[in-house]
Amino acid sequence: MKSEPISTLYERNPVTGNFIIEIALDKYGDVFNEWDHATYRKRDMDPELAFFLEESSAEIPIRYGLDLVFYLPKQEMDKEKESLISTVVKNYYKFYAGVERRTLAKAYQRMLNHILAAVALLSSTYLLNIWQHNFALAIVAEGLTVGSWFFMWEAISFFIFERSDNLARIRTYERLSAAIIKFRYDL
Repeated sequence: MKSEPISTLYERNPVTGNFIIEIALDKYGDVFNEWDHATYRKRDMDPELAFFLEESSAEIPIRYGLDLVFYLPKQEMDKEKESLISTVVKNYYKFYAGVERRTLAKAYQRMLNHILAAVALLSSTYLLNIWQHNFALAIVAEGLTVGSWFFMWEAISFFIFERSDNLARIRTYERLSAAIIKFRYDL
């Protein structure tokens, strides 16, 4: 199956060149999680809306900016709620970008610890091989070698496979937090 060009799926803002993600709502409250009964200022964003925005963002090449356009019935028009929802959406994604950055920093620390453990175990193996005159020390040396390669593989695995996922999530969240948010109303 041939994929459709992105320009057939999303409109572009002729002024900014950003791609437009359109979201139709019945009321402002649809932006929020229906199970969260806090005031608008403290409510969490609807998980289905967040999923939709993240998946839509993933379809658009990262080099392009985003405009989020919320469509609502005309009777819903309220500039104060528009401002509040814009703030909620931006803060939601700023928060999760920060969470991902902290997760990545912890993962880098864990990778460094794995490398240090691997070096320590390999050094121990080298020292044991110098004094290796009996069977028991040979077994310990082999165990240390296997352990050192395990720690090294964990570090390599993170760097090659997991790190890119964390970085992609950070870019997505930062991109959505920087999106231009607009509201349009039915006539």
